[in-house]
Amino acid sequence: MIARALLLVWLAAMAPAHAHMGPHPEAGVAFDQHIGAAIPLDARFTDAHGAVASLREAIAGQPTVLVLGYAQCHELCATTVPGVAEALDGARLVADRDYRAMFVSIDAREDARALADVVSRLPAADRRGWRILGGNDAGVRRLAQAVGFRYRYEPERDAFAHPAGFVVLTAQGVVSRYFFGVRFDPEEVRRAIGDARQGNTGSLSDRLLLLCYHFDPLTGRYSETIVGVLRALGIASLLAAALVFARSRKRRAAA
Repeated sequence: MIARALLLVWLAAMAPAHAHMGPHPEAGVAFDQHIGAAIPLDARFTDAHGAVASLREAIAGQPTVLVLGYAQCHELCATTVPGVAEALDGARLVADRDYRAMFVSIDAREDARALADVVSRLPAADRRGWRILGGNDAGVRRLAQAVGFRYRYEPERDAFAHPAGFVVLTAQGVVSRYFFGVRFDPEEVRRAIGDARQGNTGSLSDRLLLLCYHFDPLTGRYSETIVGVLRALGIASLLAAALVFARSRKRRAAA
């Protein structure tokens, strides 16, 4: 009975999803791990107050969290920044004392007013430790290439397809650790910030790639990629439950 149920679930997961529209979401979009790479500290951006600052000034000699996205994204970006802030707070880390954080917009058209929307997503107590930067297409491309953040602009949607997650940098602007997704383990984040403070680089992270392309607010449907991910997670949960059930029956039979 269990084997039959698992077979049916597997066949359902392998069935094609038809919710996807347009180019395949993963084409040219990825988050490659460049552990030990240095970011372009000389690149200069405009912040949410209209001031110009370099990445070196934004880091200010502190271990730093880097989030790439864009302010007008209403898909995963709206969740990622609060998720990062929540993990940092849950790790009992104090902004501007234990870490600095940067959000850098991949859309060079976004001005200070647009960037201010990102500030509003942060807890008030954390805002002093964050720099919200944008307005430099060449600079963000250099930064994205350095950290392995691959994205693309889609004119038919006037939107960007890009991965979700963040990078931990050392005080010298060297890539130390990657976190993928929109929700993060506070203790893992705490250890990563501690390692970055010591100038250490971590190991490659397990990756569940989430793309800011999954949910179409016009149709209210998920793309085939996220449907496939959700199916895979469902299968994993079912397999775990079946294993627990089988072991329980075996123990009862032995008793």
